[in-house]
Amino acid sequence: MAGSCAIGALLAGAAQAQTTEAEVAVEEVVVTGSRIARPDYVANSPIVSVGQAAIENTGQVTVEKSLSQMPQFSGSFGQGNTGSTSTGLNGGQSYASLRGLGAKRTLILLDGRRLQPSNPDGSVDLNTIPEALIDNVEVITGGASTAYGSDATAGVVNFRLKRNFEGIVLDSQYGISEKGDAESFKIALTAGGRFNEGKGSAVISVDYTNRDRALQSARDYYVFRTSTPGLSTIPQGTVLFGANLPTLASVNNVFVGQYGTRALTGNAAGKYTGQIGFNTDQTLFSTAGVPVLNFRDPETDEAYIVNSNASGTQQQVNFGYNGSSMQSDLDRYSVFGKLDYDLTDNLRFFTQFSFTDYESTGVSNPTLASNVYGLTVPVSNPYITNDFRNILATRPNPNAGFTFYKAFDILGPRIQKYSYTVYQLTSGLSGDVGFKDWTWDGYASFSRAKFDNEQTGGASASAVARLLNSPTGGTEYCAGGFNPFGNLTPSGDCIRYMSRRTLNQNTLEQRTVEVSVQGGAFELPAGEVRFAIGADYRSNEYTFTPDSQLNQPDGTSDVLGYSVLRDAGGSVDTYELFGEILIPILKDLPFIQEFNTNLGYRFSDYSSVGAISTYKADFDWRVIDNVRLRGGYNRAVRAPSVGELFAPVSTGSVAVGTAGPTNTDGDPCDVRSSFRRGASGAQVTALCLAQGVPANIIDSYQLGTAQVFALTGGNPDLQEETADTFSFGAVVQSPFESPLFSRMSVSVDWYSIKVKDAVGQLPIKNAFQFCFNAGGSNPNYDPSNYYCQLLTRNPASGVPLNPVQPLLNLGQFETSGIDVQFDWTVDLMDAGLGENAGSLAVNVAVGWLDTFKVQNLPGAATYDYAGTWGTAVETSAGQAHPEWKSVTSLTYTNGPASVGLRWRYISEMENSARVVTAASTTRGVKAYHAFDLNGRVKLPWETDLRFGVNNLFDNPPPQTGDIEGTYDAQNYDVLGRSYYVGVRKRF
Repeated sequence: MAGSCAIGALLAGAAQAQTTEAEVAVEEVVVTGSRIARPDYVANSPIVSVGQAAIENTGQVTVEKSLSQMPQFSGSFGQGNTGSTSTGLNGGQSYASLRGLGAKRTLILLDGRRLQPSNPDGSVDLNTIPEALIDNVEVITGGASTAYGSDATAGVVNFRLKRNFEGIVLDSQYGISEKGDAESFKIALTAGGRFNEGKGSAVISVDYTNRDRALQSARDYYVFRTSTPGLSTIPQGTVLFGANLPTLASVNNVFVGQYGTRALTGNAAGKYTGQIGFNTDQTLFSTAGVPVLNFRDPETDEAYIVNSNASGTQQQVNFGYNGSSMQSDLDRYSVFGKLDYDLTDNLRFFTQFSFTDYESTGVSNPTLASNVYGLTVPVSNPYITNDFRNILATRPNPNAGFTFYKAFDILGPRIQKYSYTVYQLTSGLSGDVGFKDWTWDGYASFSRAKFDNEQTGGASASAVARLLNSPTGGTEYCAGGFNPFGNLTPSGDCIRYMSRRTLNQNTLEQRTVEVSVQGGAFELPAGEVRFAIGADYRSNEYTFTPDSQLNQPDGTSDVLGYSVLRDAGGSVDTYELFGEILIPILKDLPFIQEFNTNLGYRFSDYSSVGAISTYKADFDWRVIDNVRLRGGYNRAVRAPSVGELFAPVSTGSVAVGTAGPTNTDGDPCDVRSSFRRGASGAQVTALCLAQGVPANIIDSYQLGTAQVFALTGGNPDLQEETADTFSFGAVVQSPFESPLFSRMSVSVDWYSIKVKDAVGQLPIKNAFQFCFNAGGSNPNYDPSNYYCQLLTRNPASGVPLNPVQPLLNLGQFETSGIDVQFDWTVDLMDAGLGENAGSLAVNVAVGWLDTFKVQNLPGAATYDYAGTWGTAVETSAGQAHPEWKSVTSLTYTNGPASVGLRWRYISEMENSARVVTAASTTRGVKAYHAFDLNGRVKLPWETDLRFGVNNLFDNPPPQTGDIEGTYDAQNYDVLGRSYYVGVRKRF
């Protein structure tokens, strides 16, 4: 192990596989996290290594899901992200979020070199990794900014590829869930060998991967009809009167006098404060804040009645959608090739090329014309019935149009197709300097990522407006016209008239040039001083071109529910100098067999933020043969990416939850919220009025949705963020000579990462809470409070209008914890079970999270979210911060066969709302256990067979939050029991 516990805890390759990985590790001369070649493969920072067999034993066809199961990672954006109604730039991608600090703070390397980012924020998509050639994956916390770049904030994930590959290998795997969906298929052909008397070597790998959707409707733990109010935008359509309320008498004249229902109630002024909906037979029903009366359509997943309070005096007709997936699809082709050639004895050339083309499709609910996308219908619309016209006539402004919400299920689901083409060409030379053992290395790289985002199923705002405002009902535009009232299906001609397809395009380019020299400097009594120095240049460019329908000249989007987008672009150039020195301090003393220190420094000059410096100081101390201590300090600096600086300003759907008396979700101005019902209810009401909620509906105001459309975008004034990492750990190998215990090892590492001036979005959910004094952030309920300034409201309805989710240099993030890894392999013969009894291997990886602190703004309160679920430092970083997370495996091997059992554990978590508001009763997350079975058999004819069952006992995921059917697909197994089988043939 020599300083690195090469764990199989992901898990569970056979004992032979572990031995092979350990032997390879000893042969390595450069460890991840350092530029200096050394013979003993010592890692000073916490490092774990996961081999190909361990990754394969997870049964996943993409590496992202395998990594997210490790304790060092938080479940991040990946195959569990299945659909979006926003025009983001990351659909279909898969990320690694080390320590829960986000993909943009996790530096991804391929054989120690940077990869092409696939997202403007600098995140690297793991779908571009040549998985068939992965030998092992090394994960290091801190200590790497001086070696690879100042932006290695959380750490580094280095994918090491197989070297000197010879022969032909065909590998394939098929998987399916017990429900008959979530099918996956992968096939890879890899060929390589040496030529020209061994001077050259070449390898090429071609890979095809296909993964199908997994449907929520196939799992009984998904619920489409929740028992709590959520979206009230339904296919039948509903009217919000805002401040222009009709009289209660006019409503009861229709409901009591004509429909025979009981009387509805209103406010003290005799006004009706609920909403009016439309049955398919054109009669009316009441909804939202009042009892639902006269709802005649059959209740379906798209329209069903729920109680808004315990007594049932307030109800609404909820919208649900049963077409969602919990696993996204993927169709991917990739090619990787590399050529190495010894030009002379002292000069070596290499070139490598990677190409990945893939598509993923996101499916989401139909267009919802609500909130800021609510429609305005004139009183002249010919489809308004006499019953409803009589009610409209009693409003203070009887001739004014009215706000109309409708789910356009007639257009089908909204589908987003994400298409990526990513390629990278890298070529370089290396050789001997000719002085001592000094070597030099230089390379240049060009890479490009092109992203097409095609959207279908959207509705044209202008086309719908023309139909609604037409005196004929739109018959001059399409056959039969469009009656929006009730769940009616218009003609195919009208559906085509309203439907829209859009296409957004995004391009990223990266150019890199680097040269370095390393070798031995001089001798000290304790050993040789070694060094590495170098320089590099890097350019990142970004261009974004939205569809013209989303980029209207008047500053609006013509597609309901989709963002307003603008052309955007920019570039950042970086020049860097770096150096590193390894100094042996002491050697061959009592309890100091050797003590070395490693110092590093990197100077970076960014065209965006100017000159910055990063540095490190760490040590390794072999106390005795079996005990090594390691640790150090690392300063990392991350300059804002091209996307963070120049991303287009857009709106996107952001979940805020549903207001309730015991949680802090939703709009605090909602009469159902704990803010309105709490001890400071009068001050909350006054603040709501000051923000623009109309006075005549303040006592009946309900948001009627669990999401808002927040405004986001780049910020060219961003500054760099800095991170300080401290680590200390020990690696202990078995001191016992007994065969039973001689192959036992354990490593324990403590880490602490503090990120200051962190670049990120201030979540709009937090802005709502903090504006209304959650955690004491606005004790005077001042409308000019910073958080309140992010919120604006429609003066007619009180609904939030594009609240701002700014990208800022926020306060700080801080996380700390301990990683423990344990490996033990024993031949059962040594336990007295016979010569052919086989061997047993135990592998354990445990992560304990001590703190996960977030300060949203400088000077604001700091909250510790360790042991909670629900708050992420950014959208793709992961919301789960369990106190304990572990993976344990037990593998039995006998001859050519092995079988293993793996246990995945995530401890229970409170909801993060309770951190800010202790009285909140928002539901937390229960502890989760999942068991996986895997096996391997070596067959004749150079053939290997592998197989497995994931989630062996079909354990459902724990519910997250108060809404039934809500699960975290990034961190938990939402598929249920699934099976896979793979075969590898060597030629």
